[in-house]
Amino acid sequence: MKSLVLFSNDLRLNDNEAICSAIDGFNETSFIFLYDKDLYSSTHGSANLWWLEKSLKSLKIRLQDEGICLHIVKGEYVSKIVEIASKNEVQSVFLNENKHPNFIIKEQKLRKELERINIQFKSFNNTNLSEPASILNKSGEPYKVYSPFYKHCKSIYSQNKVFNFPTKQINTFNINEDSINTEEIFPNSKNKWSDKLNKHWKPGEIEAHKALKKFFNDSLSNYKEGRDYLGTVGTSRLSPYLRFGEITSNQIISEFQFHADHNLNKHEEHFIKELYWREFSYYILFHFPYVIDKPFNRKYDNFEWNKNYEVNLNKWKKGETGIRIVDAAMNELWETGYMHNRTRMITASFLTKNLLIPWQEGEKWFRDTLLDADIANNTMGWQWVSGCGTDAAPYFRIFNPVLQEKKFDPDNIYAKKWLKNFDNYADDSEDLFNKNNLIKPIVDLGISRNEALARFSAIK
Repeated sequence: MKSLVLFSNDLRLNDNEAICSAIDGFNETSFIFLYDKDLYSSTHGSANLWWLEKSLKSLKIRLQDEGICLHIVKGEYVSKIVEIASKNEVQSVFLNENKHPNFIIKEQKLRKELERINIQFKSFNNTNLSEPASILNKSGEPYKVYSPFYKHCKSIYSQNKVFNFPTKQINTFNINEDSINTEEIFPNSKNKWSDKLNKHWKPGEIEAHKALKKFFNDSLSNYKEGRDYLGTVGTSRLSPYLRFGEITSNQIISEFQFHADHNLNKHEEHFIKELYWREFSYYILFHFPYVIDKPFNRKYDNFEWNKNYEVNLNKWKKGETGIRIVDAAMNELWETGYMHNRTRMITASFLTKNLLIPWQEGEKWFRDTLLDADIANNTMGWQWVSGCGTDAAPYFRIFNPVLQEKKFDPDNIYAKKWLKNFDNYADDSEDLFNKNNLIKPIVDLGISRNEALARFSAIK
């Protein structure tokens, strides 16, 4: 009896239900990562692919340490797996579901094709803490607001088993397929800009758990307030590891006593609420799949965005808006593949509310440049800030970047770190358009705010 384990965004050994199930009752198992270039190009941005390549190397080494070969094979996702399974007389294929809509389509087709030739297909939802289809309000409809969703989830929460990698000997078989070099996924020689990412990140399952431990030791006790301040490390920085399944929400939440009758302290509760915001993002994507590129609140389909905005969009991307905190944040993104959550909101608000550029343009840029770019989280975040999503910030809530900098970077630690030309910007207490300023904003914050309010209030 042979089984096959298929990886995608679950690049870990522990809490991996597919692995544990694949060796239970089977004599031999093979471990595969199938690289479908078209599929991964449509689901991963450039920064994602950098992380993926590094994470696969780490996973391959982890499996080698267990005496297991990870076959990294190239081909069309469905046909190649069917070919491998058939040729090697595999009885069952196991995988942890990838919740990106493009992967969902492929996995459904794979199930159909395998079952057609009498090969069992078994999948597990390790992305979510619960099944989106099972959570409905009292009217039997999907929740559309986060707070009651979270309250309901907490009331019914039951800790799922955290699987450990099997301790028994795992017998494997060779699939006799040529393994590709991981650099084919992300050719470093053609992407020199990514060299700097090595200074800031180490992908992999082991590093994920180091990051969790560091967060628990250094930042959790002040998380609710500390997470907003830009000059300190107050956040977990776990998002890229979660994005690639090097650690699971299930593993993280198992560290807490989380249930309806337990009162967590405010910092613990707030951190868990962030995990559940991620849950809610996938929940909304499941029930309302159009949100990938259209507003959740469909009345904003006809919002009057600016036309011919390419020049300002490029200045925003390059950190050349003349607004100090915005430019610092965009530089952080370009240098590290990451951006503090507070500045994600500030830069998104500036793009959509001050420059009046469609949120889809910002989402697209973040999707390509953020290491943790995740279709559900990224879309939900942009729609929240721009005012057209579920639980959206009201249209009249517009982040003033100058006031945000004063409050959350009062000593300019963050701005000075990410702006080489910090001294050329006007002090945030001065007139930003003073003729003596070397760097001036590309838009007047007050005038553009009023224009945004006028356009948003016109939506009925």
